[in-house]
Amino acid sequence: MRPLSRMLFALFLLPAAAFGQFEEKVTVSYVEVPVSVVGRDGKAIAGLTQANFELYDDNTKRPIDSFEAIDFGAVETQKAISPLNPASRRNFLLLFDLSFSSPISLGRAQEAARNFVDRNLGRRDLVAIGTVNVDTGFKFLTAFTTDRNLLAAAISDPRNFRSFDPLQIGSSNLFVTTTGPDGAGSDVSAGKSAADENAADFVRANAKIDDSHRRMRVRNQFKVLGQVATTLKRLRGRKHLVLLSEGFDARLVQGRNNASSKEQSDENTAISDGEVWKVDSDSRYGNANMQAVLGEMADEFRKADVILHAVDIQGVRVQNDTREGARVNSNDSLFLMANSTGGTVFRNSNDLTNDFQRLADQQQVVYVLGFNAPVGRPGEFHQLKVKVTGVPGAHVQHRGGYYDSGNDAAVTRALSNAEIILNDIPQNDIDVAALVSAFPASGGKGEVPVILEISGADLAKHAGNAVAHVDILIYAFDDDGVSRDALSQRVTLDLSKAGEKLRAGGIKFYGTLELPPGKYAIKSLIRIAETDTKGYRRADVVVPDEFDVAVLQPMFFEQPGEWIMAKNERRGAKANYPFILDGESFIPSAKAKLRQGEPRLFTVFVYNAAPEELTWTSTPTAKLVSQSHTQSVTKYVFALEKITLGTTAVDVTFRKPGSTEARTVSVPVVVQ
Repeated sequence: MRPLSRMLFALFLLPAAAFGQFEEKVTVSYVEVPVSVVGRDGKAIAGLTQANFELYDDNTKRPIDSFEAIDFGAVETQKAISPLNPASRRNFLLLFDLSFSSPISLGRAQEAARNFVDRNLGRRDLVAIGTVNVDTGFKFLTAFTTDRNLLAAAISDPRNFRSFDPLQIGSSNLFVTTTGPDGAGSDVSAGKSAADENAADFVRANAKIDDSHRRMRVRNQFKVLGQVATTLKRLRGRKHLVLLSEGFDARLVQGRNNASSKEQSDENTAISDGEVWKVDSDSRYGNANMQAVLGEMADEFRKADVILHAVDIQGVRVQNDTREGARVNSNDSLFLMANSTGGTVFRNSNDLTNDFQRLADQQQVVYVLGFNAPVGRPGEFHQLKVKVTGVPGAHVQHRGGYYDSGNDAAVTRALSNAEIILNDIPQNDIDVAALVSAFPASGGKGEVPVILEISGADLAKHAGNAVAHVDILIYAFDDDGVSRDALSQRVTLDLSKAGEKLRAGGIKFYGTLELPPGKYAIKSLIRIAETDTKGYRRADVVVPDEFDVAVLQPMFFEQPGEWIMAKNERRGAKANYPFILDGESFIPSAKAKLRQGEPRLFTVFVYNAAPEELTWTSTPTAKLVSQSHTQSVTKYVFALEKITLGTTAVDVTFRKPGSTEARTVSVPVVVQ
């Protein structure tokens, strides 16, 4: 059994008897380290064992207490039903650089990104799309998701795509202030006359101003990328930021390339003539402040366990110009950023799709090393180093370190909304009941109404202010873990006006998903924006084919007036309200509140089976009140004969006479 990713226990040490017996408790924390090992051919190395790895925590070698190897290309991994270790999950953020990319190169990057999503991703991989701009900052265009259609839409128009981020991993808009557009540089020319010399000095001064402005833009790029890494700190798993960019002039950071022979020669002449003011030391030797900012960016990536890879979207670079002759056309800036985080630069290729394939090959195999680390001061960062033996020339990628949680609950890693939904992490501060009815598909897709009952007492308790904004997020995941449809809505509550009614009942939300036949997990997250208080509910359903026998969940008739009603209008004009009996619509209960001994009616819809073909039983015992059959559906109405305290659900089972096959449906109840 794999250890939990976070647990505490005690080691008891007994000293010599001469000092008396006492008990010393040493608290330790369990840490998981996902590792990728890449060979000289650029592909992940499979088949390694625990004996191949050495793990160091702040330069102290730690014994590896657990070891797991996951090959994302293996058939057994792709078909596995149980969830993978969250620490091994692959997360890719495709980041389009809008500041240092030409329109032609950006189009090439979009095509490669589409191919990467279509061809190279595993069904469990998560991808997010974002943009970075030194003038407007960083934006998530999508959350980390398995929804390939959403990703394709964002990739098709990264400049203008807009989407509410229902999973909200972090800040959706990191902003860095800068000034104006990028200025154009000027050539420095040496003259022999006094007028020419003055003009040359003027050009040099302006070039220096231009370089200062460009450095400001590059500095903002470093700072924004560092903030992106910080935003991803809470996300578990292997985190890869793939920067799609042409890069900037690396001279602004590291100084002039030696290949710049003319400028180098002019400066050498100026130095020998004693005219050192003609030499721009930043351009010649590099800018120390810029290098420090680059180091700070790399430190943010290391602490957030994020690796930055860069794809040079300019393709094969030409080192000459028809007017200027030989010139330096370098992607060194991409190496400056990627190398500082342990990432890879994919360059000198007009086949960006192949570059993405190489990136996927590098990450195909992940080894998860687990060890027990002593807990120190809360919030303290510990550096990690992993060495691989027996594999000459191997390149190792792993998380840079971990933060010490200590025993202080205030520094416990906050869970993101994405993690809650993807990993089914319970959230019980807000009670949520869900009724999901999967109607048979017609025309390739079936309507799946979702009714949520959200506790008003819990909302009022955790609202924090007189006005509360309640986010309702619903996702449908298929058997492969791919998001196939989603609903999101924000409900604004004025407690000064609706508080009494809210506390008496709550919010009843109604929305409709559209899903093709198959098995689905319908995951609903409720969040109060002001206090980040959450509730979560999962319901598993099967969307039947158009002619399959389908038995819907039992539905109790709701008492009117007890709820604040909220309806999702995304498909309001398209989806017909399906809860109709004898020509009249009704509101079903997601979790019925019953009184002991009080009779209550409920209904069950059965599709594609005539009444004479079925028998039924119920627990607790119910009595058939009526049934009606129209076209392909039979609608039964039952009355509970006796309900007792302690009953938590009502079950109804349908069978065909002489058949052992049975369909059992259930609805939760509360007996008061």
